[in-house]
Amino acid sequence: MRREWLARMLILSMLTLAVGIPAWGAWQRSQGILMHARMAETGGWTPENLTIAVGEPLHLRLTSDDVTHSFAIGQSDRPPVDVIPGEVTELTLVFNKPGKYTFYCTRWCSINHWRMRGVIEVTGPADAGLPATAEPPLYVTL
Repeated sequence: MRREWLARMLILSMLTLAVGIPAWGAWQRSQGILMHARMAETGGWTPENLTIAVGEPLHLRLTSDDVTHSFAIGQSDRPPVDVIPGEVTELTLVFNKPGKYTFYCTRWCSINHWRMRGVIEVTGPADAGLPATAEPPLYVTL
């Protein structure tokens, strides 16, 4: 009787872990990536490199550890976002084309301000996120 109870508890615990760990990971991803901005002498952007799939939303939570910074992405017409010490600024980005996008600080923050850079690598097929194009009629092809 005691062995049966122990076996049931063990199976229940394993099942709970098997379901709970992936659910916890998904919940953490939905909360976003916490990015810290520091003057380049003390670290710059942390994390410095991010990877995301085409069309997938990238949730960022930006905060500064020292002075006011600004977050901007090259090849984007999105305006820079201020990153204020002690506050968390939330930002969601979606990329429709694969490639490497550089993000950087646009506010003068220190003598090595120019070193505050990072890369978002967007992976996936080039046509993901775009509507499928129809085949041209046969007479156009001929």
